[in-house]
Amino acid sequence: MVAGKPNSTFLKSPVKNAATNSYRGRIAPTPTGRLHEGHAKTFWTARERVIAAEGRLILRIEDLDLPRCKPEFVEGCIEDLIWFGFDWHEGPDKVGQHAPYYQSKRTDIYRSTLETLIEKGHVYRCHCSRKDIEQAARAPHAAEDELIYPGTCRSNHDQKKKSFFSQSILLEVQST
Repeated sequence: MVAGKPNSTFLKSPVKNAATNSYRGRIAPTPTGRLHEGHAKTFWTARERVIAAEGRLILRIEDLDLPRCKPEFVEGCIEDLIWFGFDWHEGPDKVGQHAPYYQSKRTDIYRSTLETLIEKGHVYRCHCSRKDIEQAARAPHAAEDELIYPGTCRSNHDQKKKSFFSQSILLEVQST
């Protein structure tokens, strides 16, 4: 180990053997301060999944808290990730086909997609309380690393489209 630098033989490059696969993993720091060990562990897991799936790793900056997000924290984040040995296929510094990579610049994309989902009847209002959702999250699941929505409010499709924007929204994912 070089002083102050991690052992580079321990780190694998996520770019190695990356095929044009449909799997896209992401690391999404919020630039409101310096990165910490928890970020590194989370990013490492995302990176390992991408490598295993021969997918693509995306760096997206979660800058939705505009008053607290600072450009110097974005720069520091990228520098820290590079120092740690991370690499990614797309991000603010490596523009690809899914730009922009700042969350605050994607609002129009999300609004358009949401409107399309509403028009197609794939969105429904959720009337669950926080307690209901917490209990559902604590229930046993087949896949330990992912929560499964129990479908509690899925049958509420008969509501008016215009009321969706004033309440909480859950998206129904159709399996193919």
